[in-house]
This record gives sequence, structure tokens and C-alpha cells, in this order.
Amino acid sequence: MKTLLFVTLVILNCILLPAQQVFSDEQIPPDYFITHSREEYINKLVDMPFGINQNDPVKVILQKIETFLTNYKPQDKYSDDYYAKESNIQALISVKEGGYGIGAILIDATGRIIARNHNKQIQKHRSDLHGEMTLLTDFEQKASSKKYMNLYVYKPGLTVFSSAEPCPMCFIRLATVGVDTKFCTPGPEDGMVNRVSCLPQSWIDLAAKCKFEKANSSPVMQKTAHLLFFSYLLDNRGPK
Repeated sequence: MKTLLFVTLVILNCILLPAQQVFSDEQIPPDYFITHSREEYINKLVDMPFGINQNDPVKVILQKIETFLTNYKPQDKYSDDYYAKESNIQALISVKEGGYGIGAILIDATGRIIARNHNKQIQKHRSDLHGEMTLLTDFEQKASSKKYMNLYVYKPGLTVFSSAEPCPMCFIRLATVGVDTKFCTPGPEDGMVNRVSCLPQSWIDLAAKCKFEKANSSPVMQKTAHLLFFSYLLDNRGPK
């Protein structure tokens, strides 16, 4: 009887321990999403499944991230993982162009991606060309956008998916056009979604008419989005 009980406990332990490990691996500490130095940034890159080494040059680092993203298969248990991958691909395009690592896509009511774009501030020498701003502006300039809009307001059913939490400027633009928004990684230092209460009441009321929420994406896609966002630490790009 004791032997049977022991074997049963061993089997249960073998079953439950991996499940507990998976659960713990999915809990990303909030302070992970704050990176202040290049050394800290490189250490996070090395810990990712990109195959990056401490002394890899920037070009090699970006090539390895691109290879990982290209081969990454979205996980079925995360309903937004496909969109997280696509927005991260846009963020990487910006980084490879010499810009900031933020990408965004526009999704219609059927789940189809109808527009893609990325941050172009450095590339175009424009202070307003954040990822979401560039996405919306380029989309609205196309004739095909008219069926999705009522003048400058978006019709229900559209969703913007950004690799990073919208900043104050992008948040206001998204609220103004009335489009639902999801984001892959939080922006603890400049994200506006969790600071809505700081706005005047009229803007709070406007923002309440649409949804702003963190996406249901895998931990690896969340971390990738964060690392692309902070990729300027690689070469100190941007205003000096």
C-alpha cells in the first residue's frame, strides 16, 4: 500500500511540476518592461531564444531577431499572438531602417490585416510619425479607406494592434478616430492607456467610447516587442 501511494505521488509530481513551470514562465515581472542601460538590454537579448551573443555587432543582432520572427509560429492558446508577430515585424523594419522599434497594424472586423506600418520619426525627420500615427495617416490617404470611415471617424469593427502601448499623442489620435486598440507590450514610462485618469474629463469620456487593452499574446512576443522598442540603446540613435 505504501509503495502504491509513493508511486502515485511521484506520478502526480511529474504531471503537476511541468504545468506549474509553464504557469510561472508566463508571469513576466512588471519591471522587465523597463530597461535603462545598454548592458541590461544586451543581457535581456542574450536570454531570449534569438541565439544572440554578448559581443554580436548590431547588424548580426538584428539578423538573428529577424530570423526568429520569420520562423516563429504563433501559439494557438494566445488569441492575439499572430497580430503580435505581425506588429513586431513592422517594428523590426523600422529598426533596420535606423528608426525606433514600434510597429502597428490595422485589422478589420473579420480579423484580416488591412494596413501595416511603423515608426518613421528618424527616417523622415518628423516628430509626429509614431507607429500608430503613421499607420492611420497613410491608411486614411488611400481611397480604399473611405468604406471604413465616416469622414474622419472610423466605423465600428476596426482594431489597431500596436507592438507597444500608445503614447499620449497616439492615444489621443486613436480616441479621436474612435478605433479599438490592443498593444503587445506595456509602456511603464510613457504609455497612456494606464494613465487615462490624468486626462481632462472630456477626453476620458471620448476614450471610453472605444477599447484600449493589452493583447492576449505570448510572453516571448511581449518581450520581443519590449526589446524592439528599446533597440535605440544598441547605437544610441535619436536626438542627442
